[in-house]
Amino acid sequence: MNSMSNLPLISVVIPNHNGGGYLKPCLESLRGQTYERMEIIVVDNASADGSAEIVRTIVPQAAVLRSNRNLGFAGGVNRGIRAARGDWIAVLNNDTEAAPDWLEECARAVSNHPEADFLACRIKTSADPGRLYSAGDCFLRAGIGYRRGQEQPDREQFSRECEIFAPSGCAGLYSRRALLKTDGFDEKFFAYLEDVDLGLRLHAAGCGGLYVPGAVVYHRGAATSGGEFSSLSVRLRTRNALLLLFKSLPGKIIARCLPMILLAQAFWLARVLVRMRLLSYLQGAASAFLLFPAMMRARAVIRPRWRESGRSLWTEILKSESLAREDFVPEKTERVSLFLKCYFRWF
Repeated sequence: MNSMSNLPLISVVIPNHNGGGYLKPCLESLRGQTYERMEIIVVDNASADGSAEIVRTIVPQAAVLRSNRNLGFAGGVNRGIRAARGDWIAVLNNDTEAAPDWLEECARAVSNHPEADFLACRIKTSADPGRLYSAGDCFLRAGIGYRRGQEQPDREQFSRECEIFAPSGCAGLYSRRALLKTDGFDEKFFAYLEDVDLGLRLHAAGCGGLYVPGAVVYHRGAATSGGEFSSLSVRLRTRNALLLLFKSLPGKIIARCLPMILLAQAFWLARVLVRMRLLSYLQGAASAFLLFPAMMRARAVIRPRWRESGRSLWTEILKSESLAREDFVPEKTERVSLFLKCYFRWF
């Protein structure tokens, strides 16, 4: 990293739907980055709140790609990827703010680890920067993703660089070569769990990546989706959790992990019932089964990679779960999921 020509061009892709109120601090944080070799691409998903004008006012050099319909997170990011010129693609939620050296830290990691295919960032909650939103995504035998460090104090263990299963879609980087190998995000997911699905496909394709603790981003969380148990969120989370199993997990792994998978699905249904969102849950389950044929076709495309990778995907899942388990030692169980407390105790 001695000359500018040795630095990778990083394309920052921000999908946006009526998020004008959040875009200003996000874009201002990008304008203040210490890293120069970057481009900013905002994909505006049919916003009606003047979002495009906000972008042009704050960062006139940014590319604004306007869509006449809401493509969702996955579709919006894919459109940005197709327009990007960078060697690396940084995906960023519109309700985030990046630390000034965010991209500089990412570029340093790329230089130090040329074998890496993706990078996960250290994402803190905006309301309480002493707590984490994510220190990278893990994947559990229960067939679900887990944001490492979620809602926990930002302890020393999260200051260490390590291998990670996948980046959080909230703020993560992917090499262009890895995205080309896996065809990017699956647009049928629309939003939620599309990052976990991509992580499974990346590992099936033999890709790997790192958690970069120095790459700090602050996240408001559920700012544009209405929260974890909004009707939209429950419907999409239910549907996409099933799509993930239909499409991206080998049958042998599903059979081996069936008790854990059923427990996770039952616990999610119980939480939905407590919050009186049964109709949204049923709508999500029904739409998953309507998409079953499409998922089977996608599964047929992935299957040869499972055969080529042998046991590597299973090994990566076990490593990922072992990393997630570190969050649940008895003295570090503040504000963590009741389900996951039980899960790690029983399994």
